[in-house]
Amino acid sequence: MSIKQVKINADDITIGMFVSCLDRPWNQTPFPIQGLLVQGPKEISALRAYCDYVYIDITKGRSPIAVTVSPDISGKKKSPISARNKAGVDGYHQVTPIEVRREVYRQVVPLVKEVELAEKALLHLRGQFTLAAKQIAKGRDFDYQGLKDCVADMVNSVVRCPDAFTWLLRLRLKDQQTHDHSLRSALWAVQFARYIGMPKDEMAILCLGTLLKDVGKVKLSNSLLRKKVRNAEEVAEYQQFVTYGVEMLRASNVEPRIISVVRYHCERHDGSGFPEGWSGGKIPLLARIAGIASTYDAISNPRESADPVAASRAVSLLYNMRDKKFQEDLVVQFIQSIGLYPTGTLVELTTGDVGIVIEQHHDSRLTPKVAVLDQEKALASGEYILLDLKDEEASRKALLKGGRAKARSVEKLAIARDLEPSGYDVDLSSVTSVFMKNASKVLESSMSGEEEQALLSSKKGKGFFAGLREHFRH
Repeated sequence: MSIKQVKINADDITIGMFVSCLDRPWNQTPFPIQGLLVQGPKEISALRAYCDYVYIDITKGRSPIAVTVSPDISGKKKSPISARNKAGVDGYHQVTPIEVRREVYRQVVPLVKEVELAEKALLHLRGQFTLAAKQIAKGRDFDYQGLKDCVADMVNSVVRCPDAFTWLLRLRLKDQQTHDHSLRSALWAVQFARYIGMPKDEMAILCLGTLLKDVGKVKLSNSLLRKKVRNAEEVAEYQQFVTYGVEMLRASNVEPRIISVVRYHCERHDGSGFPEGWSGGKIPLLARIAGIASTYDAISNPRESADPVAASRAVSLLYNMRDKKFQEDLVVQFIQSIGLYPTGTLVELTTGDVGIVIEQHHDSRLTPKVAVLDQEKALASGEYILLDLKDEEASRKALLKGGRAKARSVEKLAIARDLEPSGYDVDLSSVTSVFMKNASKVLESSMSGEEEQALLSSKKGKGFFAGLREHFRH
């Protein structure tokens, strides 16, 4: 596949175009991701308000040649806040735009140095959470302080390196049980909280509330939980899990602010949620975040399906819920926090090579570090090349050195699309296992800026991450 970019004036943007590049950094605009499919007048107005010109990818969207009539959209500039905040106009309770303080957590530990600590924190948290949920379900006291300590370890790990927990939860926890959904949802929530600069004590409350949000489901029958389609009476019965959870946590003397997250995480911005039908700013902020995180995970890991959707599809579905189910600027910032290609995403490059996103550049979401797999086997034990797509020239050289001749002919070396995990013979759990076995060896060596940009040539017969140790030693 290839990327064909065409520069056009912002006034010429129309529905169906895929905007791949702006005339300014993406983080200086309200757009949630680097790369935007124009789906309606709202996107056109925003693009015209912020940009004089853009680049469009005609392989992913409409070409300007095909455009005959552009929508009649005013080019008048609006404040990002006033454009998003429709409270009062649509009858929602007034919302306060989220405050984003990106400078709060700048120190990022490399993935290979954090993953060992993250795994320990994850295993402890999962054990404590599973035990606590069982004890709460039986009306017994549980080790609340122990659970809070584990949450603190998770928050500290995410602050140091958001990708480490993401890697472990996306690839290691593969079953569709509620506990794993709650753990993943808590991760997305805390990762978002880190992104906007939320204080650690608030992160801990958000994390605990998101972990415990579904504890009331133990009061529901398995047949009801498993049902794909519920009638009105069954829906009402299912929605009682929130009330059950609140009652159970109150009986366990859990802090009120944590219970608040559980109580209101199913409320929605437009008032369509439950149990109270609250809307807009009446819903507590932490509950709004927990609702978005929970919904994103449900989209990414459908409970009734063995195969989660591709990351870009999940992002697109969530983005379409903005200003309806969820506060718009919260959705936008949440998507920015996780990126279009989260760690662990299976992707195809413009060369046709298949790889796995290993680590992200948080200032350049479309150019992560990618481990390219053996094209024929696509197995964790096969051939690989480790690329840093932020350095396109070095990436081309590494692919050519590894025998990938197409790297010479493509106009732009980049991610062309993400892939459905079930469509390729890639054992993601094996990838994680090999990675964990070698992480301790990687910890013995330090990493300079130049070493981070170095790329590995393919090595047959090695484990997928076995060569990482050599990479960080050189």
